[in-house]
Amino acid sequence: MTPPQLAIKEWEDKTTPQHKERIVGNKSRIQEFRKYGEAIAWLELDGKHIVIKKIEKLSYEGRGAGTALIEFLKSLADKYQVRLFGSVAAYDLEPPIPNCPTLSQSQLEAWYQKLGFKLSRIPNSDISLIWYPDAPHSTSDACQPIETK
Repeated sequence: MTPPQLAIKEWEDKTTPQHKERIVGNKSRIQEFRKYGEAIAWLELDGKHIVIKKIEKLSYEGRGAGTALIEFLKSLADKYQVRLFGSVAAYDLEPPIPNCPTLSQSQLEAWYQKLGFKLSRIPNSDISLIWYPDAPHSTSDACQPIETK
């Protein structure tokens, strides 16, 4: 197995399925979340990277749950020398929706930076990318770093 495959295997061994259904038009799509503590994440393997598709906390009582989940993912990235990657986007949650506040785009960006992620913005867009532990040179050259305010 490759390092990214080993990292995903450990993720799957230490989490439980928590799939969510999303209806788009008249089609149903399954989002393959997995539960870690009081938060869920939907990850995908993309060659040498692990892509963070979405992260959600499950309840207001889960304060710090997203941070604990991210710290676990970072530990896997460090252990297996795998890069975490994703885009930062505030979005409307699909049911079941927890009774707790969600973060704005700028709050999400600050949260990821506080947790050690590198952030970049794709030029001429509102799309922010996250990388841990760092961004590949070819991608970081095409993006503009986001400064913490």
